[in-house]
Amino acid sequence: MHGVIAASIGLTILATAVLPLRLWTLLVQARAGREARARLAVSEERLRFARDVHDLLGHQLTVIALKAELAARLAGVDAERSAREASDAQHLAASALTDVRRAVEGYRAVDLGDQLDATASVLREAGIRPEIGGDALDGLSGEAATQLALVLREACTNVMRHSSATWCKIDVSRNATEVRMTITNDGARAGSSKPGYGLRGATERLAAVGGTLDVESRDGLFKLDVGIPVR
Repeated sequence: MHGVIAASIGLTILATAVLPLRLWTLLVQARAGREARARLAVSEERLRFARDVHDLLGHQLTVIALKAELAARLAGVDAERSAREASDAQHLAASALTDVRRAVEGYRAVDLGDQLDATASVLREAGIRPEIGGDALDGLSGEAATQLALVLREACTNVMRHSSATWCKIDVSRNATEVRMTITNDGARAGSSKPGYGLRGATERLAAVGGTLDVESRDGLFKLDVGIPVR
C-alpha cells in the first residue's frame, strides 16, 4: 500500500516537472511555425515579383545587349549604322525603364478588401483569432486603400513573427475627410511600442500622402492607429 502511494506521489512530481517543459516546447514550436509561415509568405511575394520582372525585361535586355555590342563593333567600320544601333538600344532602354516603373506601381497597388480577407485567413492559420469590422470600403481612393493595405500586411507579419497574440482586431472607419484603420492585438511585448523597420518605412510612406501612424503598447495590448486624409 505504501509502495503504491509512494509511486503515485512520484508520478505526480514527475508530471509536475515534465508538463511545463512540454508546454514550453510546444509554445516554442508554435512560434517557430508562425515565423516560418510569415517568412514563406514574404518569400513567395518576392519570387512572384522577381518572375514578373524577369518576364518583362528578359527579352528587352537581351536585345539591348546585342545592339550595344553591334554598335561597338561597327563604330570603326560603319559609323552611320553604329549610330542607328546605339539609338535603338537607347530607345529600348527607355522603354524598359517605363515598363519597370509600371510593374512596380502595379505591384504596389494592393486592394484593401482583398488584403483584409487574406489577413484574416493567414491569422487563422497561425492560430490567431481575427476580428474585422468597420465601414464599407466602396469609393475609397486607390492611393489611400493601397497605403492602408500595405500597413495591414506589415502589421499582420509583425503579429505572427514578433508577438504571442491570441486575437487581432482590425477596424476601418471613415468620414468626409479621413479614413482610419486601427489594429489591436493581445500579444504586446516589452519595448513593442517602438516601431520596427517595416513600420518606420510605412510611416514615411504615409507621411508622403499626409497620413499618420501611431503605436501604443499598454496592459498587454498592442495598438496601431493609421489615419489618411480622403482627397
